[in-house]
Order: sequence, then C-alpha cells, then structure tokens
Amino acid sequence: MDQGLPEHQSFAHSRRHRNPGRVPVRRDDGASRIPERFCQTIELSEAISGGTGDAMKTQKQSRVTFGLVVIAVSAVCFWSGLATAQVAGATLSGLVTDSSQAAIANATVTTKNLATGEARVVQTNGEGFYSVPNLLPGSYDVSVAAKQFTTTLQRGIVLTVGAQQALNISLKPGKVSEVVEVMSTPPDVQTATSAVSSTVDSRTVRELPLNGRDWTTLATLEPGVLSVPNQATTSFNANKGNRGFGNQLTDSGHRPNENSYRLNGLTINDYSNAAPGGATGLNLGVDSVQEFSVITTGYTAEYGRTSGAVINAITKSGTNKFHGTGFFFDRDSVFDARNYFDGSKIAPFRRIQFGGSGGGPIIKDRTFIFANYEGFRQSLSSSGTIHVPDAGSRAAAVPSIQPYLALWPVAPASAPDNGAGVQTMDVNVKTIANENYFMTRLDHKISSADAIAGSYFIDSGPQSQADPLGNTVHQVFSRRQMGSFEETHVFGSAAVNTLRLGLNRALGKINDPVSGDAVAKNAALAIAPGATAPPQIPVPGLTTAFGLGGFNRFNHAWNSAQVADDAFLTRGTHALKIGFYFENMQYNVLERLSPNGRMSTYHTLNDFLTNTPDQLNALAPGGSHEVGFREKLFAGYIQDDWRARSNLTLNLGLRYEMTTRPTDANKVPGYTVAGYTVATAGFQEITSLSNCTQSPTACGPVGVDSPILHNPTTKNFEPRVGLAWDPFKNGKTAVRAGFGMFDVLPLPYEFGLNTAATAPFQIIGAAKGATLGSGINPDVNFNPLHIRNRFIDTQPKRADVLNWNFNIQRQLAENLTMTVGYVGSRSIHLSAASDDVNLVQPTAVTGVGLVFPCDPTAAIAAGGTCANQQTGTRIDPNWGGGAGIRPVLFDGASSYNAFQGQLKKSFSQGLQGQVSYTFGKCRDLSSAPVTGDTFLNSIAVPLMLIKSARLGECDFDIRHVLSGTFMWDLPSMKNSGSLLSTLTGGWQLGTIVTAMSGAPFTVTAGDGNDPLGTGFNGDFSMDFASLLPGCNPVHRGVNYLNTNCFTPPTAPASLAPATTANPFGCAPSSFPAFAGTAPSGTQFCSNVLGNTRRNQFSGPGLTAVDFSIFKNTKIPAISETFNVQFRAELFNVLNHTNFLSPGFLNTFGQNNSVVDFDGSSLPTALNQTSTTSRQIQLGLKLIW
Repeated sequence: MDQGLPEHQSFAHSRRHRNPGRVPVRRDDGASRIPERFCQTIELSEAISGGTGDAMKTQKQSRVTFGLVVIAVSAVCFWSGLATAQVAGATLSGLVTDSSQAAIANATVTTKNLATGEARVVQTNGEGFYSVPNLLPGSYDVSVAAKQFTTTLQRGIVLTVGAQQALNISLKPGKVSEVVEVMSTPPDVQTATSAVSSTVDSRTVRELPLNGRDWTTLATLEPGVLSVPNQATTSFNANKGNRGFGNQLTDSGHRPNENSYRLNGLTINDYSNAAPGGATGLNLGVDSVQEFSVITTGYTAEYGRTSGAVINAITKSGTNKFHGTGFFFDRDSVFDARNYFDGSKIAPFRRIQFGGSGGGPIIKDRTFIFANYEGFRQSLSSSGTIHVPDAGSRAAAVPSIQPYLALWPVAPASAPDNGAGVQTMDVNVKTIANENYFMTRLDHKISSADAIAGSYFIDSGPQSQADPLGNTVHQVFSRRQMGSFEETHVFGSAAVNTLRLGLNRALGKINDPVSGDAVAKNAALAIAPGATAPPQIPVPGLTTAFGLGGFNRFNHAWNSAQVADDAFLTRGTHALKIGFYFENMQYNVLERLSPNGRMSTYHTLNDFLTNTPDQLNALAPGGSHEVGFREKLFAGYIQDDWRARSNLTLNLGLRYEMTTRPTDANKVPGYTVAGYTVATAGFQEITSLSNCTQSPTACGPVGVDSPILHNPTTKNFEPRVGLAWDPFKNGKTAVRAGFGMFDVLPLPYEFGLNTAATAPFQIIGAAKGATLGSGINPDVNFNPLHIRNRFIDTQPKRADVLNWNFNIQRQLAENLTMTVGYVGSRSIHLSAASDDVNLVQPTAVTGVGLVFPCDPTAAIAAGGTCANQQTGTRIDPNWGGGAGIRPVLFDGASSYNAFQGQLKKSFSQGLQGQVSYTFGKCRDLSSAPVTGDTFLNSIAVPLMLIKSARLGECDFDIRHVLSGTFMWDLPSMKNSGSLLSTLTGGWQLGTIVTAMSGAPFTVTAGDGNDPLGTGFNGDFSMDFASLLPGCNPVHRGVNYLNTNCFTPPTAPASLAPATTANPFGCAPSSFPAFAGTAPSGTQFCSNVLGNTRRNQFSGPGLTAVDFSIFKNTKIPAISETFNVQFRAELFNVLNHTNFLSPGFLNTFGQNNSVVDFDGSSLPTALNQTSTTSRQIQLGLKLIW
C-alpha cells in the first residue's frame, strides 16, 4: 500500500522548481542532477516512500480531458453492446520518485508472480506513474529499475481479487546492478479506492471451520453482510429452490437477489438471480477457490448488474510446482449433542464429504492445469412436530372422510392433545442427498504479451425427502455448470485488454415424485380431473396432507451467455478502464401447482370432519405449459481512477446498462374446454385494475408481447464518484467516501413464477361444493373468469438505488487495522409480488384505522360476522373467482442506515483474525420480488394497494450483528527431540463467532374467516392482531411469545355496527375460543385491521461459536511440502439453543397465523431452532 511521504518532504513543499504545482520529472537518461547521497546496497525500511502529490497536475491535463471524451465516444461507437465490466484481476499502481521526490520517467517496473513465474513489465510515464492491471491474485515480487539509480526489489506483495493496490517506490542514486531489497509489508489500508470491500484470503477459505464446506458463508465475516436465519431450507415446500438453492445473503439493506456472484470475472447467479448452490443448499468446491472479495458498497463503474454486494471469486490455478490435496470429512450423529426438540433420541445424521485437488505445470512458466473434485453424501433426519386428528376426531368423521384419515398417522395415546380434536407428535423427517462437484482450469502463456485461461465446473445431484406425515417421498434436483474463456493482451506499458466469454447454466427440478405408500397412491381417493392420487388437504390446526405427486412442482432451466471486454489505459496519473458486457438470457420455467388438486378451504377442523369445504381448486389436464423467457442485457462503462494528488485518489465513473423487454419464445397455444376458449394463444395478462365494473369482460386479460409494455432501462446512466484521502501521507490512514447510482434491472426472475402460475401457462379452475370421496369431479369450472390470472404493472418506472458511504481506516499497529464508517442506501420502484391482489379493499376510518366493508345481510356466520368472500366487493368481482389474481407491482421502496466497523489483524507471528460489527436499520414495503419472498417471516397476501399496511422493517432487518474469527498456529518446542517436536508442533486453532439480534416477525391472526377475501388459499393471512396496551408481548426461551397480550382486532366502542347503509361499521364476532374481553372503551370487530403492523416484533437472537483444532504433520520423506492434517471441527461448540422466531411455525403446513381465535390455535411455544445443536466433524486432509 501507499507508504506516503513525511510532511516536510511532500510535493507541495518542494520549492526548488519553477512550478511547484508540478512534479519535477527525472528521466532515466541522467539529465536531472543526482543528489549527492550515500547509497546503501540493502535497506529495508527506507526503500519505499512517497506519494504522487500536487505533481499530478501536468501540462497533459487538457490532453487527458480530450482523451476521456474521445475514449468515451469511441467506446460507444465501436462497442455498440456495452455493459458491466467483470474485472477479476488486481491492479497495482503507484509513483516512482527519487529521494527528492522528483518523478522518474521511463523507469522499468517488473511484477513477477511467485507461483507461476509470469512477469509483467511496464514503464513509468512522464509523471513517474505506472499501473499494472488485471494481475492474477497471489504473491508478487516487484522490482523497479532506472538508469543512475539502484534497483529496488519489494518482496511479498500480496494482491487480492479485484483489488486496487497502491505501491509507491523511492529510488536512491547508484548503479542499476545494486539492489535495495525491501521485506516490510505495506499497511493494510486502502488508499486507492472508495469501495467498501474486504478479501477472504486463501488461508481463511482453507482453514476456518465451515459447516457444509460452503465457502460463501465466509462472506458474513464482513460488516453489513448477513445470512438471515429465517430463510427457507430445501424441502417439499419449494420455497428454497424457487428462490435460489444457495445461502441467501443480504448486504447493507439490499435484497438477496440484488447481489452479484462472480467466478473468474463472470456472473454465476442462478435463475432466481440469487446465490448459487446445489440442492443441498450448499456451494461446494471450497478447495477450488483461491480467494474471493466481498465488495459491499461504493464500488466503481466496472461493477454492475447489481446494487447489492459483489462476491467476486477466483479459482485456483496450476503453478510451477505440483500441489494438491486429498480430503475426507465425516459427520455422524453419534458425536452430536441432542437438539432441543429431538426428544429422547438424537435424530439420525450421517454426512461425508470427500475428494481431492491437484495442479501443476504442463510446460514450466507457460502452461498450467488445476482440477478439483468433491463428493457429498448425506442422510439426515430432522426433528419436528406434526398435528394429527385425535381419536375423538377420527370417530366423529363422516364415512366419506374416513378413508382420508389414513393420511395422518395415529398418535400414541400419550401424545399431547389440545382439547380441540388435535394431537401433537414428534417425527423425524428423513432426507437423502448425493451431490458431485468437479472443476478444472487451464492457463497458457502464448507470449510475453498474450495469455489465455479457461475454466469449467459442474455441480449436480438430487436430494430426496419424505413428507412430514411419512406418506410420500419427493425429490429436488439441481445441476449447475459454468464454462469460461479469458484472453489478456498487453499492448505496452499503458494499455492492456482482457476479453472474457462464458456460459452459465442452471437447472432446478423441484418435487418430482419418487415413492408413496398405499393411501398416498390410492386412485380411488382422487378427486381432481386427471389425478391418480388424493388431493392436497389443508385443515386448520392439522399438518397438511398430500397424495403422491401432490406437492407443487417446478422446473427451472437457465442459460446465460456472456461476453465481456475490459480495456485498461494509463494516461498521466489517470488509470482508465473502459469496458462492455453483453448477456443473452434464457429462462424456461414450468409450474404445476397442486397437480392432484387442492381442497380450498376448510375453515375449521369440524368442516373437514363433516366434509364441507368451500371448493376444489384443480389443474386442468394438459393445462401446464412452459414459459420461455428471452432477454438481453447491454451496457458499458468508463472509469477513471485519478491520482489527483500524492495523497488523494478520485474514483470517477459512469456506467450505462439496459435490458430488452422479456418475451416468450414458446408461444404457448390456447386452451379450450367444454366448448369455450379458456385462454387464447400467446402471452396475455390483466393490464389494469382500475375502472373495473360488473361487466364480465372488465379488466380481463389482453394479448401482450411482453410482461411489461414500457422499457424502464433505456436511460439507465449511473454516475459513480468516490475519494480516498491519505491525510498524513504515510499510508497508515485513509479517509474514504463514495456515492453511486445503481439499478435493479427487470430480469426474468421477477416475472417467472408469477407468469408460470397463471393463465395461459397454467389453467387452474374451481368446483364449488366439491367434496372428498365423491370420485373424480367433472364439474371443475374452467371458465375464463374463474381461473387464476395475473396483473403486472406494464408501465414500470426505473428501479434505481442510491448507495453512499463514509469511512475511516487506520493502521493501529503493524498488521492491525481498524475501519469505522457509515453506510446508507435508498431504493425506489422495486418490484413486489403477492399471491392475490383481487381483495376486498378496506377504507381508512378516522380514529379506527383500516376497516373492511361488511353488509350483515350477506353475512353467513353467527353474530353477524362477515365471512369469507362476503365482506364486500373485490377490485373485480367478476374475475378470479376462487383462484386469485397474482400481481407484480413496481412500487416497492426501502431505506437503510448503519454504522459498520471492523478490526482486522493480518497474518503474522502465527496469528490472524478480525471482528466485524454492524448496527443498522432497514425499512421497506416489500422484501423480495417474488410472492412469499425468500424468508419465512414474509406475508403471502399483503394489502398490495395500501402502502401503509405494507410498511415495516425489512424481513432481514437484524439490528445488531457481530462476527469474529481467528486462526492461531500454536508455537512448538523447536529445540526438543524430533519425536517431541513432532508431537508439539503443527497445531492450529480456529474459530468463527456469530452473535445477532432476532429477525422481525408479524403477529397475524385468524378467526376462521378471511376478512381480506383471498378465497383461493384461505390459510394465507394478513389479518393483524391487536396488542393490549401496557402488555409485554415477548418472553424469553421456548415460550417466547406472550399470546395473552394479543386480542382479535379492536375498534373504539363508539364505532357503530355495520349496516347495509354503513358497511364500514363494526362487524362483531363471538370468537368462541377467545376467552378475553375487549379493553375498556373498545369492542371486537372482525372487519378491522388490528393495531399491530408488519414486522413490528423481533424474535430470539442467535449466538453461535464454531471451533476447530488441526494437527499438521510434515512428512519430508515423501516431499518437503507433504503434510498430513487431522481436523476436528465443532459447530455450535457451546451447544447454545437458538430458537426460530414465531411466525415460522407453519413449516409442516399448519395455518399461517401466529395467533388464532377460532379454537385451532397454534402452540405458543417455539418448535424449531435456527442452528444445529453441537455437531462434530472429523477430517483427514493430505496436502502437498
């Protein structure tokens, strides 16, 4: 890093030149006078100094300005398909001066990669400035030579992925043959860039305890980056696979789908634009990753296709020495502690991960190869609880229901009974996973000016899982592939160009049926047209039952072809980058919701036992068609990293990127049934929700060529500005600030699930009054006005994001650096989705809040309760029937403000570590672009058209996050005998510590009706409960939520009863299961939205410590580097119980409400943990 100059030697104080504002130039022809100072051959601490100073202002400034214009115009004209750069290499730059701080022109700067021997040679320009871009991350020796000066050799400069590192060199008079060797490490302070970033180096990737060996989890060691514990897991509910299999990370208030994951400079985001990962949810291949950087905010114009974090990884390469690993890791429940909910026995668990890696030269100093394989095998049983009918309920069931009761296992007589016909029993749900990962890379140096590299990886495998009732087994399958090619050409000291080509492919197949028991395959229990097994049967208070093949099924196929080019130019003290990027996206998605049909809805357990549902929702035979989205991305950038002064770097950039409107390549045919057209051919959707009338054709779907009719990206110019200032000119302090505009592009993932679930791509009808046990129902109504359709805002505005930051970095001691700063962001016009928008809309009543209309003459429940679909007029009463209208709006917004800090110790004296802390707050209107969002605490059916009801903390708003890690090579007894030295030497300790406050949740309430009128899925609820004044709703421990603090929605006692003339009055309800009374001066009103709000409460916090101990034993008899490493890794070593928040109790399909008032209340106690109990992993690794 920039070592800087003492104040008395700064360029601003140089007075012996006519123009003190310019750098005195010393050329290597000896024309300038050499100061008469003694030259030492070897000097360690004084060999590097100096900055670039006011000297950077030269006579060439006007030419540089003109050059910027020419370059920008040329870039637009020559590279017509411009886009984001995909820079993966590091850039080393700086100033070469003499001992009087005069710049030395034409000095030769040579960088040599110590692993591959590759050398790059550049010359300093007239300002003494040099820049060596796109260097492969690793350790380098840097030598600087000029006539009449001794050669300076700086050893052990470590360059990291994507880094911009400053290194200023001061030469002393003498002979070129004399070498000044510098061994000291520059300060770990970023004086050349305003980007807030950190690098997870190869040692950290290789040595820290990783649960599942997923390298992306290490990104959470950085401030602002968070893996939220309430994200979905891979299971039969499909939430995980549809929203990305990988570990979903949030960064500084940004959604997970706003992050960019890159490997070797190209994007590897999957079809959901989320974190890459296999069916297990893991990102394998840790032994193939050299290192990766996490750039959280303030990044410059070469980074794009994102507004969140950039996780930028680079794979290992072969070197001049053969090197590799062989490994075997074993996890077994016999070593594990009991989970809090395991009962008397620990759930069986076995996992092995095995494989090896190796690389070396094919031709020394020229051609290298590297390859890695990892196998993953797992059998995991997860403890949980299910809810089944008790003996009394079974006896009370009508004959037509009796055969279906076999779908629920009979609980032991000793199992807890809630007194309302439901027993709770513990189960172990078994999953089996087999995954294989392979990667290879080839590097070849064609000449001193040309080098190429190619890489390929594939990660593939299934995971099968039994349903919680034990009737069926379904499977999730994932395959990811990425092939890339890179060519770098050096045109001289001032110009380098890198071209990259790549193809990223991802396949996800979710919930394919594997096997089932007799009742799950019983065709006699089928009811939906074309079905051969029982339907999905959701019952309040019971775990949802399914027949074989009855889970929602999805197929996702993603292809992303990418072309990127980056040109690096040096002009004066301007390090310029110009680049373009083109991406051709293909996303095919097929969705089959409840292929066996779905009974919708039983409002109570008694409704089920008496076989009185509202209706059957059923998929039409042949009514599912694949959507083939096609979209292209074009963009480009120009970036100027300008050394304005010796201690000031300005990062100035401009990016432009646009996408085409997504279209459907498959041209889905129309669908006709019973003599009328259900859906016409081609892409169609509802385009307006306004001015709907009683006309059957009002607000109906129309044919369109794209989900959006207006392209909001055509003016996406994104300025980026930042500065890095070294106030003391010694490289030990950096004051940095940055501001930039970014865009959330309307990519296919924003429309995929919404479109594939609705007509004409999926035809779902309804049969009113259909009952179980009656055989295949021929009366399912596929009338166009009763099938599920979609509404998409066809005129979206630009979804832009503003990110800003201010931070200070300071070297406190050698190898110890502290960073403190402020990070903020603002986003508008983000996409937001839900399961239904065709709801009865409430009206704001002064002094009351939101009130749904209720006409008691239409009520069907005792006490005048407004029942499901009876609360008033929907937005379009003629459309959607019981199937709903799925919306995609572009009115989302969010804000984030945070303090972020980090204390980091680089590796020295056997010790390395860091501590990061974030205190932030995030608020938004919606936390994801897909219905249900990435997290389990989201609300599936919010009041989309009323922003005040949607506003709240982000689903990932966790206020306090502390993470820390250290690695320590224990000292050994070096002077003891060989045996004792072997026994005491080679020990390593490592740990990862995580502590965070709880995730937010919403206290939703159910009372047996649905005042929002969602209809097609009655167990979705956004009915807020009311909180009693002065009552503390939060306990600690397993009984976390004090449900006594919550009541059904209340309104002032002065609110008059609802009447035909005044439908916005109070609709009372008896709430037979609720024993409480309304607070003084209030009354219960079932048609009032409760006084709580979205994500108002915070769940339990999380504390986890992962610990590792390694024993390294060198075996020189085999080779000097051969090492046998025994590893013991303990996850959650303190065995701390971390409970999952309330609101996530519906994992096995129970009602979505947190508190119920109809006699089917969920348990008030928490029933899941967010982390494992203490688990031990043993490993053996051979390293050479």
